[in-house]
Amino acid sequence: MSPVGVSSFRRVSPAIVAWEERRSQAADLAVAVNTLGEDECVLIKDQGVELVSVTKGRQFSEMGQKFATVVTSLQLLGADFAFPTVIGGNEPVDGVVAGNLFVVGGGDPSVASDSLSLLFDGSLWGYTSLDVLANALAASGVTRITGDVIGDGSIFVAEQLAPGEDPTWSGLIVDDGRIFASEQNRGINSAQTAAKTMLDLLRASGITVDGTSATGIASQDLVPLAVVNSASLRTISQALLGNNLTDPVWASTFGNLESRISVHLGGQGFPQQGRQEMVLTQNAALGTKMRSTDSGIELACHDLDALFGSLETEYPELFGDIQVGGVDATGVLISAGADSLVAGRTSLGVTFAAMGNEASIERAIGDVFDVIDRFSVERDPLAFSPEVSLNEL
Repeated sequence: MSPVGVSSFRRVSPAIVAWEERRSQAADLAVAVNTLGEDECVLIKDQGVELVSVTKGRQFSEMGQKFATVVTSLQLLGADFAFPTVIGGNEPVDGVVAGNLFVVGGGDPSVASDSLSLLFDGSLWGYTSLDVLANALAASGVTRITGDVIGDGSIFVAEQLAPGEDPTWSGLIVDDGRIFASEQNRGINSAQTAAKTMLDLLRASGITVDGTSATGIASQDLVPLAVVNSASLRTISQALLGNNLTDPVWASTFGNLESRISVHLGGQGFPQQGRQEMVLTQNAALGTKMRSTDSGIELACHDLDALFGSLETEYPELFGDIQVGGVDATGVLISAGADSLVAGRTSLGVTFAAMGNEASIERAIGDVFDVIDRFSVERDPLAFSPEVSLNEL
């Protein structure tokens, strides 16, 4: 038998080297995320393979719910969708509309009268002018309406509000639901307030209205006489994603989007039902495991990652350049204190999704990418294994 050289005993098996590398990677990754709080989660993947997954139980996140609402609205309604507001009645004869004129809302949260437009200068996508409808009717030759001006917001279930409360959703809302002190502009709800405002605009445009303002439901055979559309859903979504999913002007934006989802899927049209339908739809389509509760939508980082991936595939133009923990990527960063979220993709195809305190999740993501860089550059370029799991420690 040939003697075994002493040097053979000193050589380390390649399998042992690889195992030690994996243990070292896992240890470093564990350190990178050990500062995350109990309510925070981070998911980082390379080409679809999980590198790091620190996922807590699903919990309510207002920003997560808003992100899910934007994604689902685009998928179901389409980027070119716009909220319509219509006035209609009987076909005019010799400039006269016999009977009532209806103002039919389509859920546009941003309808306003030109005289109050200065109040809405901060709108992310401008406002939808109610004056356009009155002016269009006058330009068509209408000079008189023999009945009332009726506000119809029945596309959504009416919200029950206490005196002085601002609407959080409404099928027909004008001037963000402001109800003014004058008798002429005070309405019993947002639909009648809209009708009163339209009544003023019609008279100001030279059209005689024999009746007053009220609320009601238009018949199916209503003749549309003029229509004005909101900005497109693409424009609205891009504005919201670029402004921390926060609308500084229109209080009913997200409630109306959720209600419109409900109507689109055959529901009655109110936010809670829209959220329930949203969760069922996305869980079936994307394999998410979101939950709809009385508080809102509960989700985790795997759900956020799936929503981001879906929107990135269909509407990549909605995302911009972001930097998270020193990492450059394309995606969305919502800065909202303890309820922040981030989802993005680097130029090398590494994706990340995180929810929680902004500083905490940014630090964790930055530290994880430092580990990735260290194993990819300072050591063997092939040493970093995308299959490393924190459970291997």
